[in-house]
Amino acid sequence: MLLFDEHQAKAQTHINTTTIEYSISVEDSTAIWAVLDSFTVNFREPLEVYLPRHLQTYLFPHVRIASGKVSIIPNAGSMPVSYWRACMPAGWDHSEWVSRKIIQASDDKVHVAVAFRRFRKDNTVIADEASFYILGKVNGKWGIRGRSSYAM
Repeated sequence: MLLFDEHQAKAQTHINTTTIEYSISVEDSTAIWAVLDSFTVNFREPLEVYLPRHLQTYLFPHVRIASGKVSIIPNAGSMPVSYWRACMPAGWDHSEWVSRKIIQASDDKVHVAVAFRRFRKDNTVIADEASFYILGKVNGKWGIRGRSSYAM
């Protein structure tokens, strides 16, 4: 029998050791990483140049959960440059992936735990952000259906 005092019990942290097995084809895996690469490569200043290619990585309607809000974005036209300027921190120039890990997958949907870093033009770091992306495969094409982020 194990006995814990109150101090020990409060200091304990929960570690989830559940493993979910999945398999995904090489073709789908390649396409998923390509979508995520394009998402970030094309999310930079000048937004007027890059935004159209960035938005090609989305599936619409698109769901974004951040800043205590759930946003349903019906189409690419709902996210003009002004939308992004209002969302991004002052001085933002571009973002890059820090980590990406598929944690669940089926033939037409994957869940990806990600972390990304926001940068200024001089490559100084603004912030690191954790997020969760849901990608779907529609008519044979992978895209980002939704994101849940701790970012503002």
